[in-house]
Amino acid sequence: MSFSPQLFLSNVKAKDGLAKPSRFEVILPIPTYVNSFIEQSIYEKILNAPNAFFTDITSGIKNLFGVSGDKEDEQSQSSNAAISRYLALQCETAELPGRTIQAQDVKIYGPTFKVPFQTQFEPTTLTFICTNEFYERKLFDNWLNCIMPLDTNNLRYAKGTETRYLTNIKIVQYDDFIKQIYAVELMDAFPIGVATQPLSWGEDGFHRVSIQFAYQKTRVLYKGEYDLAAAAAALFGVAGAKLFDKAGTSVSNAIGRIIF
Repeated sequence: MSFSPQLFLSNVKAKDGLAKPSRFEVILPIPTYVNSFIEQSIYEKILNAPNAFFTDITSGIKNLFGVSGDKEDEQSQSSNAAISRYLALQCETAELPGRTIQAQDVKIYGPTFKVPFQTQFEPTTLTFICTNEFYERKLFDNWLNCIMPLDTNNLRYAKGTETRYLTNIKIVQYDDFIKQIYAVELMDAFPIGVATQPLSWGEDGFHRVSIQFAYQKTRVLYKGEYDLAAAAAALFGVAGAKLFDKAGTSVSNAIGRIIF
């Protein structure tokens, strides 16, 4: 059977189009321990930034993953909602993490064959656009210092009551109608590296900083709801987003079923 462009296009149309990598959002909750290391001046400037219109960027995602608010899900809630909102808007590129099952060659009789023995998750990278005050680089420098301070090189205990620097990062994929079609949560995530930032007199662009995160495991949701607040922001501006955001999840779901 030869390739048919018409058949391909009709098949894509029947499946509601193609998924676009530009339709994404990253939610990065700030651990309480890390928040205590952030300079007050940086926090105040980010808090007063004119780009935040949700009351709490983590509130909507709690319903997405069925977070109940108990102690097991504390890492899914940000101790600094203003900075989480800020980072969500500054995140230029992200990755939906992959998963590899490691297998060992075994032989009983005859040819060898592979037997799976463990799952491996590769680190993921988030890239943020840097503003002129370098808030983004300073934040992750502080986060790394929370893990291992440069002055002592003493590693902090990751799950201690006072030194917990782990968080649960959420990466959401949307369709063209801002429906959450895929979402993954990186459990017990923490930064393990800040990439170099080249400097050059011949470069007239702007800085980006890439942060590599390690994590223990993932939690995946394959189907979500329509983000009507984001849709209202695109159509009617911030005022429309606030209107939809205050309506509540149940009302949003009902409207979503009517519109879509």
